[in-house]
Amino acid sequence: MLKLRDSAPRFDCTVVVECEVVHLKWHQLHGNQNLVLLFDSIDEDLDRSNDLATLCNAASRFETLQCKLAVICRDDEFEILTWMHRLSAELGSKPIGFPVIVDADNRIASMYDMLSEDGPLWGHVIADSNAKVRSIAANSFPVGLNVDELMRCVASIVESDDV
Repeated sequence: MLKLRDSAPRFDCTVVVECEVVHLKWHQLHGNQNLVLLFDSIDEDLDRSNDLATLCNAASRFETLQCKLAVICRDDEFEILTWMHRLSAELGSKPIGFPVIVDADNRIASMYDMLSEDGPLWGHVIADSNAKVRSIAANSFPVGLNVDELMRCVASIVESDDV
């Protein structure tokens, strides 16, 4: 079971970045910075894509805190690409601002304990610049994304690292 202060499980992954499918290694994803891993889905029936669009608009705020952001999505790469093309059209020329990690087989969700016997969980894990887990939130149902609360958590971690 993943616990606070554990080392974040490292993984290499397939990601969709700026409407392209690429492979990233852990060190490229983490980059010795704080990292927010958001476990989500683009399920249109649950209106989750609107939360991810909200996250796109806030991605630059995470950068100001020297924090990387990635969404671990349980959809396959073709669904993610379709969503990303549609979102890019809606946003105009504004970049998405974060990679969307393909986790259709729940391999990464399993590593981060974001699975239950009832299925995948929604939530986030924040790892600090040393890849230590500093925050875990998990829900058995989709909870709307609160970007301000996520930013508050990241800012608190950054401040505690400065002390």
